[in-house]
Amino acid sequence: MKKLSFILLAGLAVSFFSCDNHDDVEEIKPEEQIVLNNDIETVVSTEEASEAVMEVADYEVDLFSFMESEYSGPTSSTKQGTRNFYGNFAREWKRYKSEKMPEITIEFGDEGRFPMTIKVEYDSTELYNGKIIDGEIEIVMTAAPWTDEAVREIELDLTIDSVEIEGEKRIEFTKEEGETRKWEITSEITFTYPDGTELSRVAERTREWIAGLDTRWNLEDDKVRITGKVTCVDTEENEYTKEIDEENPLIRIGTCRLIVEGRVIYSQNGEEFAWFDYGDGTCDNIATYTYIDENDEKVTNEVEIGKHKRHRKK
Repeated sequence: MKKLSFILLAGLAVSFFSCDNHDDVEEIKPEEQIVLNNDIETVVSTEEASEAVMEVADYEVDLFSFMESEYSGPTSSTKQGTRNFYGNFAREWKRYKSEKMPEITIEFGDEGRFPMTIKVEYDSTELYNGKIIDGEIEIVMTAAPWTDEAVREIELDLTIDSVEIEGEKRIEFTKEEGETRKWEITSEITFTYPDGTELSRVAERTREWIAGLDTRWNLEDDKVRITGKVTCVDTEENEYTKEIDEENPLIRIGTCRLIVEGRVIYSQNGEEFAWFDYGDGTCDNIATYTYIDENDEKVTNEVEIGKHKRHRKK
């Protein structure tokens, strides 16, 4: 069976999760099942770190997309450049810590507002949580974001802290009045880590807003259900899959910035080798992962989620 090699990823887990990694490589499951050339802790923490970085990028995409109705062209009397004109919106959102705001360019369709292209450029832009963003996001919208069957085509060329993100994402919105709002998401993203290691992720996700639709200004009853899977390929062209358990989907609530509930299954060639559990609905930053050790016994460890180390651009 083809081995899943994560030797180059060992250093990454240290920077993101302060995990202990060893030079000695151990087989953690018998040859007829799964063989990993690194410990499962590194595999799981690396993937969860990628999720944390994508959460930052996704927030930026939603932030500028959902402000669509506020955008209008600068008038001839405006003495600012186009980028600064739209950049003033960013100052009002209190997301960015310094005076160095992202530069925003808006292009409208030839015969109306759509298709609308939103381009956001960052130059060591610092968030209030300490994260640093460089690079560019381009969003092409076919319609206002809450319009049924509205599509957003997104191109990412970013560095968030010390992790480079490059790729494409597509989000299609559908809704049933008073019932649900749903986003079908596909993406192909490559992450490049500080040691030069690349991890390519092809994802299919569904985010469904299932509670709190009729109380617009009350976040306490908001609930979003997330399903889908991610296929990852490392620098050595080895592959594994991370799939959300259909019977225990991921849950986010309006009053917590982290996933509070749900279970994720890791597998290689159809064989499961680890299970990641986000908890019972409590808003905390603790999750657990379980795997089968070399003695064929289940081992469960805790891990802190939503955290990775900040690195400024040199």
